[in-house]
Amino acid sequence: MRSAEYSMTCVAPTVSVLLGIPAPSGAVGQVMAEIAGDRRAARVALIVPDALGEYAWGLWQGEMPFLLSLHARHSLALRSVMPSITPVNFAAMVTGTDQRGHGIATKHDAFACETLFDVLRKSGGKSAGIGLDGYTGSALMGRCSDLCCTVEEHSDEAVAARIVAVTRADRPEFLIAQLGCVDDTFHAHGPSAPEVVPMLRETDARLERTVGELGALGYVTLILSDHGQHDIPDPPPGGKRGSHGTDSDQDCVVPCTWT
Repeated sequence: MRSAEYSMTCVAPTVSVLLGIPAPSGAVGQVMAEIAGDRRAARVALIVPDALGEYAWGLWQGEMPFLLSLHARHSLALRSVMPSITPVNFAAMVTGTDQRGHGIATKHDAFACETLFDVLRKSGGKSAGIGLDGYTGSALMGRCSDLCCTVEEHSDEAVAARIVAVTRADRPEFLIAQLGCVDDTFHAHGPSAPEVVPMLRETDARLERTVGELGALGYVTLILSDHGQHDIPDPPPGGKRGSHGTDSDQDCVVPCTWT
């Protein structure tokens, strides 16, 4: 049962409490007590199925039984910071502040404030950022973390394999990974189109395998999205059928669960 709605800026302070490190100095979000509470973790992983917002989740959660089982135990909602696009909200996750504080507009920008990567590095730990080549998970998160894990193959399955490989080999205390093909599929068909169902079923099975591997290595795993998507009515031939970036609930409210 869903307990609350928080800002995306609450992710970094919550991860900091779990890891027992200070929050990034510019963080303005609060600690999500439902996740952190008195719990501490040696390692934390954030897995981000890009664009799987509350709108699509409400339509298709029955197609994702593993993720639904996690939400049945632990579930809350997060609201994306504006604009509701990927680099801005990934940056909010690792800084605890919005675009005015972190300064990220594109995946190529430099952070204007301290990040979880910085705090962890100062404490003697290490971090990893994982994503498809040219996507935010590698181009921004990987670039600024200690272990940049760029996946050349355009496949979320390859991203999941890299998550398992890097955690087995390097044991980073903090990991953030982007499943970018979810967003691609929603853009191509629209989040309410039945054509997205095979991708969602594959994503669910992928999450189940990956979370199991991470749990065996001692990771607390948070599964959340960076933003949602809305359907585009009457798109032009060959144009996108799903989009985001507005302050609508469809674009901004996303589900979050954890192990």
